Amino acid sequence: GPQIQAPSKPVPRRGQKPGAFAVMGDDIQKFGEEVAQRIDRIIKKKTFELGGDPWTMQGIPILFPSTYDGFNLGFRLQLQNIRRQDPHQMEIIGQLMASDAGRYKHQFQVDLPYAFGGKYRITSRLSYDRDISHFYFGVGNETPYDKNLLDAGSNIYSSTIAGPSLTFQFLRNFNKIYRVGPVLGFRWMNITTPPGSLLDTQRPSGINGGNSHYWGLAFIRDTLDFEPYPSRGTYHELFLQYYGKATGSDYEFTRATYTYRLYIPVHRRLTFAHRTLLEGLNGNVPFYELFTVGGTAWALAFGGDRFFRGYEANRFIDNIRLALGFELRWDPFFMNVMKQDLTVGFVPFFDIGRVWHQVWPLDLRTWHASAGWGLRLIWNSRLVFRADAALQPEGVRLAINLNNSF
Repeated sequence: GPQIQAPSKPVPRRGQKPGAFAVMGDDIQKFGEEVAQRIDRIIKKKTFELGGDPWTMQGIPILFPSTYDGFNLGFRLQLQNIRRQDPHQMEIIGQLMASDAGRYKHQFQVDLPYAFGGKYRITSRLSYDRDISHFYFGVGNETPYDKNLLDAGSNIYSSTIAGPSLTFQFLRNFNKIYRVGPVLGFRWMNITTPPGSLLDTQRPSGINGGNSHYWGLAFIRDTLDFEPYPSRGTYHELFLQYYGKATGSDYEFTRATYTYRLYIPVHRRLTFAHRTLLEGLNGNVPFYELFTVGGTAWALAFGGDRFFRGYEANRFIDNIRLALGFELRWDPFFMNVMKQDLTVGFVPFFDIGRVWHQVWPLDLRTWHASAGWGLRLIWNSRLVFRADAALQPEGVRLAINLNNSF
């Protein structure tokens, strides 16, 4: 059965030496010794060998009911070659998920951080999504919202957005900190709108679906100590993307996405985490692209479980968006179950931000904020189960998902 250890016991977590106080400014030799000990410990305790390399695996069933999506059933599998431990030599992620209401979330992703002798990081993702609860509330920072209509089953905000997508990143590694290179994306969209819905009435760009393919460049500066679950360091990311006839897109526009993340160890079991996201889109942008935020961690835009937690997904969309997120990650309990490391954590959080249609005149009047408390279950420091309860002016929302919000 599970063995629960007190917080003072040695814990193999996030690249830190067991029992060591996390102090910024550790010298290189000590850091190297800690990494070597961590790798040795992980290889001995919870890996299998394939092709002469140590691998680790996390597989979980997906089983949950949803008010708008029906009963969801699926499976997610993560495999990592940890011959190189930070973040991994190779990672393979596969997921199949469907609901009885017709929602589908399938994906297959391969990540090679040290391809071609460590010179390149190659990441590719293929997915198929059919979303039946990506509500459309209109474009703008102060769009009206009637929760009673949603609760009554009204179709006024409804639509069905379905289609496959494929992304590819080919980034050159420089000095173990910088990565630069081209990014490509292909997205095919099919849109269905109920008669009388807000989408059917407003008919924004993209109402007929189509292709939104892009070419672009990514610039990354990464000093995180352990990418899967960092406790210190900074991360800067700038993605520049062009959509147009030359890329095969039915819409002509550009997207620029800047993401900054900061992690500060307050104590060996307490980390302050922050994210700033600033994004701008310009041109003939289909509404469903306003639903998403670009960059490495592609996600739904403001609302949902990553940005503006507690609001309905896509609650606020427009061409320019700014989001600030703050978390205090406290991981007090460690368990060992069948030679697998499980850490239980608690996370108070605060999100704030807004969207704009244009840069000037700059409107700073209305901001949106949410606050809440989260529960985390971290498996082998690589797979995070997340449950967040968020409070905001429009109500309270509980979200359950995988991986940290940032």
